[in-house]
Amino acid sequence: MSVSFSTIVQRARPLPITQTSHALRDALAKLPPTTVSKLPNGVRVACEENPLAKFATVGLWLDVGYKHEQRHQNGLLKVLEQAGFQGTVNLDRKQLSRAIDETGGHLLVDVGRERSYFMLKCARDNVPKAVGLLSDVVRNARLSDADVAEAKKAVNKIRYESEELVDQLVMDNLHTVAFDATETGGLGLTPTGTTRSVDGLSVNDLKDFRSAHFTGPRTLLVGSGAVNHTQLEKLAQSFLGDLPSISKKPIISSRFVGGDMRLWNLRFKTAHIAWAFETCGASCADVVPLTLSTHIHGGFHRSQHELGQHAIHRVMKTFSSLDHGTPTNTPFPEKAIETLNSFSHFYEDTGLVGQYVVGRPAQTGPGDASSMYQLLQLSMVDFTRLAQKCVYDRELDQAKVNYKAQLLFNADGATNSNLDIGNQVLSIGRRVPLDEMYARIDDVTPTNVQETLQHYFYSRRPVLSMLGYLYPLPGYDALCFWMWKYWY
Repeated sequence: MSVSFSTIVQRARPLPITQTSHALRDALAKLPPTTVSKLPNGVRVACEENPLAKFATVGLWLDVGYKHEQRHQNGLLKVLEQAGFQGTVNLDRKQLSRAIDETGGHLLVDVGRERSYFMLKCARDNVPKAVGLLSDVVRNARLSDADVAEAKKAVNKIRYESEELVDQLVMDNLHTVAFDATETGGLGLTPTGTTRSVDGLSVNDLKDFRSAHFTGPRTLLVGSGAVNHTQLEKLAQSFLGDLPSISKKPIISSRFVGGDMRLWNLRFKTAHIAWAFETCGASCADVVPLTLSTHIHGGFHRSQHELGQHAIHRVMKTFSSLDHGTPTNTPFPEKAIETLNSFSHFYEDTGLVGQYVVGRPAQTGPGDASSMYQLLQLSMVDFTRLAQKCVYDRELDQAKVNYKAQLLFNADGATNSNLDIGNQVLSIGRRVPLDEMYARIDDVTPTNVQETLQHYFYSRRPVLSMLGYLYPLPGYDALCFWMWKYWY
């Protein structure tokens, strides 16, 4: 008798143990603590020292993102980032590149919606040099006419290349249509702006923005791995101690609008659809049950035909290329679900929780044309089931295991820890210890998840971003009408 692979996995898999054991709590208690201090001018220093590590990751974080740009100057931070590596008042471009190479470091730079970071991974002995290089790039960029012109070309090229990154484009469009961007900024702005906004930037615009936003209270120096907090604090005082202590931070409210954005491309074989609903900010306690709701569904890929055990995964398999498909001349039938992934993004005063679906709508056949519409419906229906009917204990237990595993991964390695420390300290002022976070997860009950979703998801306007082969999908009003029909 043949036995399916999924049956073997189910028999071999032990029952999920969601409660944190005493042995694991003892192990979590031995993890290096994160120490946070503040200089007289407001610069914060956060450090997680690992005495066994040989390499350290040093990150200079700024509590400023393209949310704080003005609409007609969208893309300014990206230009400022590129201009910083064109040369500083102390080092030209070649000298700067050589200095980074001499540290043996791995450079990571990112401009986000609410915060930005410049990160360098290096050996223990090169930590002082790494902090000096990062502070030099951020504070002392030359910003000459030639440097700014070269930076503008680089940003325009990045924008052109980012149009090929479908997932990033869909998520950027989701934020653009979800949140209204006023003249003074907002979450609806894009990382690279437009050609008109970037080309219209001047050297004075960059200098004024840097002097207004790069201040002591909005600067955070993070060290993880082979780095000492006392040493890092002295380096911060040496390189960042003279930053202005202006604590005024512009208040930019994020107004949720809702709606949909569609980028039609009939040459695409796939349709990419992201839908979401508005949630609370990062400092709210509802973040834990909302994140658990995304882990309940987890992710699905068509190659995991025999591994998906959640109800929505079993439904997706009926649309996958390995099941319920009709023979065609293409390698994979058009009626096929590619991936389904849940996501959660939390910001200062708001957030988005939803799902990202990629599928292949059938080009012919009256019964197949609505496949992507049905997939979108089923994706929303299961969130409705969690909010209205019930959350099963078994699926919540598995979600808790997945959530805890993700938190452990965030502490795996100096770079991951640096990212986790920077995001948490700038969001809530501290890094929550893993044992405390595990206790919060253990305390969540199915009723908590259900009540939280009833507050944020039930009877709220969704936001959608679509790209690709979209002809089977109805309009936004029809989708909202369909959702309200299931709600009531």
